Amino acid sequence: MAIQTQTTPLTALHARSEVVSESDLTPAPALPPISRKKQTSVLCSAFVAIALTIGYNQCFGVFQEYYLSASQDVLVPSPASQVSPPTALLTFVGSLCYGLTWAGGILVNPAISRIEHGNWAPTTPSTRLWRRRILRLLAPRTITISGVLMVSAGFTLASVSSSVWQLLLTQGCLVGFGMSLQYFPLLAPAPEYFTNHRATAMGFILAGGGTGGLILSPVIRALLSSVGGRWTLRLYAGFNLIAGLPTAWAVPRSQFAASSTVEGPERRNTHVSRALASRPTFLFSAVAAFLQAAGAQLPLSFIPSYTVILGLSASKGSNLLAASNAINAVSRILTGYAGDRLGRQNTLVLTLFLAASSVFAFWLSSVLTTTSSSLSLWLAFIVLYSFSAGGYYALFPALIAEVFGIRQYAAVNAFILFVKGLGTIFGSPVGGQLLGSLEEGSRAYAGIAYWDGALLVGATVCCVGVRWAHGKGKGWKWIA
Repeated sequence: MAIQTQTTPLTALHARSEVVSESDLTPAPALPPISRKKQTSVLCSAFVAIALTIGYNQCFGVFQEYYLSASQDVLVPSPASQVSPPTALLTFVGSLCYGLTWAGGILVNPAISRIEHGNWAPTTPSTRLWRRRILRLLAPRTITISGVLMVSAGFTLASVSSSVWQLLLTQGCLVGFGMSLQYFPLLAPAPEYFTNHRATAMGFILAGGGTGGLILSPVIRALLSSVGGRWTLRLYAGFNLIAGLPTAWAVPRSQFAASSTVEGPERRNTHVSRALASRPTFLFSAVAAFLQAAGAQLPLSFIPSYTVILGLSASKGSNLLAASNAINAVSRILTGYAGDRLGRQNTLVLTLFLAASSVFAFWLSSVLTTTSSSLSLWLAFIVLYSFSAGGYYALFPALIAEVFGIRQYAAVNAFILFVKGLGTIFGSPVGGQLLGSLEEGSRAYAGIAYWDGALLVGATVCCVGVRWAHGKGKGWKWIA
């Protein structure tokens, strides 16, 4: 899409949807103007929600390294005392939580839309009072509050766990779905509040993930060392409750719910039609999301443990993970800004290519070399990968709105995030299974590096496919 020099009304973006239905042929209703104050409120509340959910998920590697250490006080018997530590299963705890955080959107988004419009409730005069009461009770902010409570309950129950399967149910399943309830009511309507600077705004919001990881990684590591695993989980449960509840009251309402037609409030489309699902742009986007999610989480899962293998302390590993999140947060803002000017699809393909290249050029080289340069290569990888990986997260939401239209954003984004959740659940546990014997030193991570690089190369190729298919259908433009 070419660079826009004038502010584009949100209603104009509706007409550019790639999927045309009978409802799209009717004139789009006038949407209420969006004030800077409201935009600021959306930015800040969504930023905090991302920091609490995605920020935690991006630093789970600290917990993973702790559970595998001899000093942990949660699992009985200790994995460090076992001949074959359950590395893949412990990795799956974090992957399950991260995957459900994203995948839950396929259920949460339609529920929010139905609650906002009350289409599930009777509309006869005798039931209107009850409908209004129920809608107030089930408002999107209540969904967010339920998510906050579920997350805190999950961490509290995890603090009394003693086996990996109990962690899977609590710190994995319960926390993951709760974070989905906490995440989507704030994120789903956010792109509707921005037009020309949508990529920049989404880059800032999603930078909350890196910022949260930057803060939480060293704090969690320090707590694990000082008070142990059980009290760390309990303290995080309390922190999530205190920080999460205020954001629930700032949940923005969908702009479509605020607009009206002769038939009543307009409802966001939350289902992917068969016609849309068969388009090359959608198919390429879905496969790219799966491969990128499967590969992107691998380095974050193994930064602490690989750093320890190179001879540094566990605290240094958590500090490197924090530094990775800091670089990632800055990258999301910068790449979002660049995408608004150089083309979101162009910038997305470039950043994915750099991420894949960094795996082969630096991580794999660090794994295979036996010289003192192994640590330097590892540090170079963390810097380049953390910067390039932020591009996908910042640009893909804006790209969905650009390629499929703002009317289709809620439906496509929910499905894409569901696919990303499946990819996350798939990628890291396979990487844990590919981990060789720790007696091999850094070479034990060779299989993980090859696996990660292959996944990111595949994601890059699929994003090139999205660029090609969209240009073929809409007309080729160099800045898109």
